[in-house]
Amino acid sequence: MEGTWKRALSMGVLAGALALGLGVGGCSNNKQAQEDAANESNELRTKNAQLEQSLRERDATIAELQRSQQQPQAQQVAPATDMAGGGGGGASNFSDPNIRRDSTAEGERLTVAGDVLFGSGSADLKQTAKKTLDKVAAELKSNKYSRFSVRVDGYTDSDPIKKSKWGSNEALSEARARSVENYLQSKGVSSSRLSAYGRGAQNLKKSKAESRRVEIIILNR
Repeated sequence: MEGTWKRALSMGVLAGALALGLGVGGCSNNKQAQEDAANESNELRTKNAQLEQSLRERDATIAELQRSQQQPQAQQVAPATDMAGGGGGGASNFSDPNIRRDSTAEGERLTVAGDVLFGSGSADLKQTAKKTLDKVAAELKSNKYSRFSVRVDGYTDSDPIKKSKWGSNEALSEARARSVENYLQSKGVSSSRLSAYGRGAQNLKKSKAESRRVEIIILNR
């Protein structure tokens, strides 16, 4: 009887020890799994951050390559399209309502109405006209045009000279062309580039007002 009781007690102690061992082992396994999961999560976050940094660097490199490819193209079209004003700098394709621009076989022509530049029968420039001619001078001095010669042609209508000191339309038109030539020279356009001619009533336009004009031709030679 006593032997049976001792065996039962020994078995109970063994069972309890086994249960305790299993419980401790289970807790240890859970803790290790949590640590492994935490480590794996940290590794994933690190790899994700590295990947995002690589993508940012790639995007920056692509953007820089695109800018470097676009800059030469912009430089190529600048002489024809970038027309900021100013003498001696880049080209100066100004906008002025008093000037009509067109191209001829001789070169680019800037036409200014005579009534804008001069009073009736006069070869003295109006003060307001000088603002327009200042823009013309800046363009002629720009890099785009600085190597070209410039001819100033004066024109009149066909009405005979009556009250003016000028003996003919040709004389008046030449005096006006000279006035424009002298003003451009005073604004820094080299005299070696400039010439002036009086055309009188040649090449009349649709109206007398249109016929009275000064043409500034940037010669393409």
